[in-house]
Formats: sequence, structure tokens, C-alpha cells
Amino acid sequence: MKTHKKPVNATPSKLLTQFAEEIAVNSGGIVIDVACGYGRNAAYLASFGVPVICIDFNNDALEYIQSSANLSGEHSKGYGLLTVLKLDLINDPWPFQNESVGAIINIHFFHSSLIECFVKSIKIGGYLFIETIDGHGGNYLQLPKHGFIKSKVNNLFDIKYFKEKKVGPLQSDASTVKILAIKQKSFNIDTVAQ
Repeated sequence: MKTHKKPVNATPSKLLTQFAEEIAVNSGGIVIDVACGYGRNAAYLASFGVPVICIDFNNDALEYIQSSANLSGEHSKGYGLLTVLKLDLINDPWPFQNESVGAIINIHFFHSSLIECFVKSIKIGGYLFIETIDGHGGNYLQLPKHGFIKSKVNNLFDIKYFKEKKVGPLQSDASTVKILAIKQKSFNIDTVAQ
């Protein structure tokens, strides 16, 4: 399994910075940072006063977050509200109950089986923020099919921001996706897009 390299700086996703305060203030519960890496996005969200659970499989990244959470002063801003959870997002069962979290952010990691888990776990009024990796080189092989993410949230969420772009060779149906959506309806068999 590919692991994260420690980032040169702790600058969060530029797109996330546009929505982070809204997510933190209005989510109404714990935020989950899926495949959090070294926690730069989680720490930024937490700096607005919301608790964030950082999920990753990389021990070095999780230990870095945990040690930063134990520090005091300016360096630890935001880290004090972070907790870590080691989880293999592809093979381990998703640990969160239906409508139990205020928001899920998922930046630069995609696995199609997780989208339904996200949709179920977010509370009514909660947020889903996804930003896939760019489509350079062979990255398109790790990206969702065009329209996939939107089809999974369309009936349950109000989509506040959405950009999708096809990438890869002509025969590829892969796309990069950036989405911010707010859950409006509960997940049940009648509301799921087929």
C-alpha cells in the first residue's frame, strides 16, 4: 500500500480553505478526515474549534499527528482537537454508524466502496467534501468514473460546489472531482441512485 510522504509545509488544500469554516461551524458534529496523511487539512479544520478524527494506515503520519496534538503553543494550533484512528480503508470495515458524523473530508484518496459508507454516516445537515488527485500520468487509473460520485449523492445531498473533468486516454471514463455537498435526506433503499 502506498504511503504518504511528510509534506514540506502544513498548507491545507486551497479549495478546502474556502469551505473549512462553514464545515466546522455548521457540521453539527465530529468531522472525519479520510486518508488524512500528516493531518494538515484536519488541523486546519480543527483550528475552527471542531473535533476531527484522522484516519490513515500510515503509522508515521498518525504518530506525527498524535505528537503534534500533545504540544502547546502556535505550532499545535488545531492539533489539540485531533484524534487518530489507524484503519485500512480498503480492507477494514467502516467503523462509523449511520448518521453519526457531522462531516467527512476526503482529499487525494479515492476508493469507490467508501462513497456509500460516507453517505450513510453523515448526519442530516452534515457535509461531504471530496477532492480527488489530479489526472497526471497514470493517476487516472485511481480516479472515479465520470459521474460516479455525483450519482451517489444526488438524491440525498444538496450540491453546493461541483467540478468534474474527464482525464486520461480517450477511451478512459475517469475524472477528477471536487465536490462539497450538504446532506438533506436519510439514506434508505428508496433514495439511493441505481
